[in-house]
Amino acid sequence: MKITDDYKAKIKMWAANPQVVPDSPPKNIPKFRSMKFNSYAEANAWKKELIKQMAQQAPESEKPARD
Repeated sequence: MKITDDYKAKIKMWAANPQVVPDSPPKNIPKFRSMKFNSYAEANAWKKELIKQMAQQAPESEKPARD
């Protein structure tokens, strides 16, 4: 049987060659306290602004490429 025919081939390949990749902590997340929001829309607006702020502070090498 070919690997492409085996439904669980990817899992078998990963199990045969396990690799531990260390996860580095995020670098530019600002400190903020626990917050309560009155609605999901309010929480999403805050989150969108936070992500925008983090993107502006990111070095050029970490910014996504624009098409």
